[in-house]
Amino acid sequence: MDFELTGEQRMFRDMARKFAEQEILPTLKENERQEKFDHGIIKKLAEQGLLAPHMPEEYAGLGLDYVTSVIIWEQLCGASLAVTQAAVSGPIQPATNLLDAGSEEQKKKFLPLVCKGDLILSGAVVEPAAGSDSSMIETAAVRKGNRWIINGTKTFITNGEIADVVLFIAQTDKSKGIKGLVTFIVERGTPGFSSKAQKGRISWRGGSEGSLRFTDMELPLENQIGEIGRALKDALRGIDTARLFLAAGCVGLAQSCLDSSIEYAKQRVQFGKPIGGHQLVQELIAEMATRTEAARWLTYRVADLKSRNVRHIKEMSYAKYFAAETALWVASQAVKIHGSYGTFDDYPVGHHYQDAITATILGGTAQMHQLTIGQQLLELAAFK
Repeated sequence: MDFELTGEQRMFRDMARKFAEQEILPTLKENERQEKFDHGIIKKLAEQGLLAPHMPEEYAGLGLDYVTSVIIWEQLCGASLAVTQAAVSGPIQPATNLLDAGSEEQKKKFLPLVCKGDLILSGAVVEPAAGSDSSMIETAAVRKGNRWIINGTKTFITNGEIADVVLFIAQTDKSKGIKGLVTFIVERGTPGFSSKAQKGRISWRGGSEGSLRFTDMELPLENQIGEIGRALKDALRGIDTARLFLAAGCVGLAQSCLDSSIEYAKQRVQFGKPIGGHQLVQELIAEMATRTEAARWLTYRVADLKSRNVRHIKEMSYAKYFAAETALWVASQAVKIHGSYGTFDDYPVGHHYQDAITATILGGTAQMHQLTIGQQLLELAAFK
């Protein structure tokens, strides 16, 4: 792996950083206070070529490698991980799922619109009783002639409240466990489909989450994506890409906290000198910087492996687990360096700390990734 960025990568890095500064930061504080996601940012990202960099050009993406995509996501998340995740989540997980498992007709119908920012696509797996354990999915799909009848609930769904189209997983036969799962796509306005916003979060306040309800919702057979029993396998690359995004986002979050802490430590004077001149603060800054840099290169490495289609199960868990834990730790230390000022939203470290909490949960908890790493190293199943 070449550790030097290419000219193209530096260009996209600078573009993304400028976009974050000009389009995300100016309205972030007020939007977070209102728990509001400005979904107009999705179209703005598309116009700059920053919405779907990793998606194929034939579907209106840029066809870039994952290292370059990670560099873009890192810079955007330096402003807000929650806002960026809501903005780019459609092309990342559900669109990748559709790319892998959908028919050519389905892909041509939806993917270009998603990549151009003209359609908001959401992916829905999580339910009140089904999180990491997808075998607990209870949303039921019953075949009746040439129709599917869907009943169930999804929760904590990114953009669930505002999505134009939702890709979701349902259970056709609970006795078969994950082998009974199947993926469907549904457009807003379909009778029996409803959604509502989920408010009151202590974290991710600048993002967008909603719950979905399917009540005797009828779907034609052509709304089925892939084969029955392959829903989780079909979703794997999308999940993998989402974890890569989260790792990159956590790096961007940590770097922003580090930058803010360095600037503050130079300006804040206590006991006759800037607090950055005190050894304990310098030690803390050094540790924050070291962990952030380690998280960055774990993430860049797995992005390189993914770009070259090299198996990277263990490496992806390394990156997501370490980057998320690093982001939370760095953000918490940044708040301490800023003192009481760090608890106000006039400084970026407070909202980063809040978002870092959710980042440790999305894409698999620390414990789930530790189990994956242990299983890969020991070649012994942690669970069955």
